[in-house]
Amino acid sequence: MYFDFLNYQKFYDSTIGNSLSSHIESKLKKSCCLYEKQNIGCFGFCFPYLNFLKNYNSPISYCYPKKMGISEKPFHKFYKILIDEDNIPFQDSHFDHIFSIHYLENVDNTKICLRELWRVLSPEGQLYLIIPNKKSSWHLSDKSPFSSGIGFSKNQISSMLDDSFFEIQFIDRLVYFPNTNLRIIRKNKDLIDKFGSIFFKFFNGVYLCVIKKKIHASITSRLAIKKNLIKSIIKNT
Repeated sequence: MYFDFLNYQKFYDSTIGNSLSSHIESKLKKSCCLYEKQNIGCFGFCFPYLNFLKNYNSPISYCYPKKMGISEKPFHKFYKILIDEDNIPFQDSHFDHIFSIHYLENVDNTKICLRELWRVLSPEGQLYLIIPNKKSSWHLSDKSPFSSGIGFSKNQISSMLDDSFFEIQFIDRLVYFPNTNLRIIRKNKDLIDKFGSIFFKFFNGVYLCVIKKKIHASITSRLAIKKNLIKSIIKNT
């Protein structure tokens, strides 16, 4: 199992780990619209994917689940903290942007975790998820950092995000190259990705999900409940 800080660190210090993180980071960077001084939260094992954040003068909090652990190495200008996934120690609407990598698939209760992320995200704030495809070799191989926890299908992702009052901006399929250190694979990973997205569309390694907090969701839910209650009262009178 990879759900340990040192195991993740060892993988991302390897050649294939660097190749994977840089490949996904290039896609993730294009999906972000960040401004100076915005609060940014990073949940799980994120920092290999977020080198581009160094270009912004923004407070960044790296949040690690207690069962994952944390490095004693200091992060320059960044905060790091151990958290309980069902009780994130930040006030409501604290973060303008949240990145979640090696996090959601490893939590004990996905629904509670998403509700907590919703709570600490600002109105109309953006949440960026990198989560494994349950059909892919990246999830099924125990040598992969995406092998721990559960994998997801695109339909499962859409359903759980909608139930948690998030509005999906888009869901992209990423990473079709295999988990190997072969130089020819690393050198041609972009070509393999293009080929795989056409001929092996449903076997992507991970999903990149960009979603927005719906501030009207709880109001809508209350109105729906009230409407059903009124109908029930009328029916029984």
